[in-house]
Amino acid sequence: MTSAHQAGPSQQGNYSIARLALATAYWLKPHRVRHVPALVAGLVGDRLARPAPIPDASRIRKSPPGFAGLADDLSTPVVLEAMSRGFYPQGHWGAMKWWSPPQRAIMDLASVHIAKRFRRTMRGSDMRVAFDTDFAGVIDGCAAPRDPSRPHLTWITPKARTLYTRLYAEGHAHSVEVFDAGNNLVGGLFGVTVGPVFSALSMFHTADNASKFAIVSLYHHLADAGFVAVDHQIMSPWVEALGGTVLARADYAALLVRPGKAQPEPGHWSAKFSLADTAGWSPETPA
Repeated sequence: MTSAHQAGPSQQGNYSIARLALATAYWLKPHRVRHVPALVAGLVGDRLARPAPIPDASRIRKSPPGFAGLADDLSTPVVLEAMSRGFYPQGHWGAMKWWSPPQRAIMDLASVHIAKRFRRTMRGSDMRVAFDTDFAGVIDGCAAPRDPSRPHLTWITPKARTLYTRLYAEGHAHSVEVFDAGNNLVGGLFGVTVGPVFSALSMFHTADNASKFAIVSLYHHLADAGFVAVDHQIMSPWVEALGGTVLARADYAALLVRPGKAQPEPGHWSAKFSLADTAGWSPETPA
């Protein structure tokens, strides 16, 4: 897979203007526009007050839902501590912001249900799954337009790319890659370990079932390692079909401190199970 490239120096101005236009359109949608005054007031307030780098529950606004202020300090200790409190940094344009939404879509790894038909699909596939072998390719795939003919706005800005690439280099962020028979990257996801939870931040696919394979393989490997859940942030039909549920903010915070067997140390991961292995796995049976 050819990685997407960031805009060069001669294109940076047009790139920024285009992103600003798309971000403005994003916030002017009918269900978001009423939150714009509160968002602007919060951003200005943080510029003036300079709050502590690590957000806490007192900074979570009702409008926009889950907004918790500017994320000016994106150093590794600050980001990891904030994520352990249920926050994540994100922004489509300009400074990144802290968010802690009222609800989180999660997969309890003890409750994964894989349909028989999909198990057969995994067994019959010639794709293979790997971990932490092409983080740059995965983040490029996640940031790429789903439909090149339509305007595209991604939260994976240059700032976000720099942040998560650094966390990967330090062993805190991880990627799942799915390769076809020709060894082409055709799907994957990336995320960050947060105690007993893996926070899956984005995924992509260019071949049928590739992102589904990535998710289910991730569940299998994490369950085997003693993790308790995966945070998907927003529910998708596929995760819901696998048994995903939605937790209120307080319940998600409790999940982050739930005791688990996993003792994740920084470092890169490798695949232990093939798709055929995962096709035979279920949470109630040994990995």
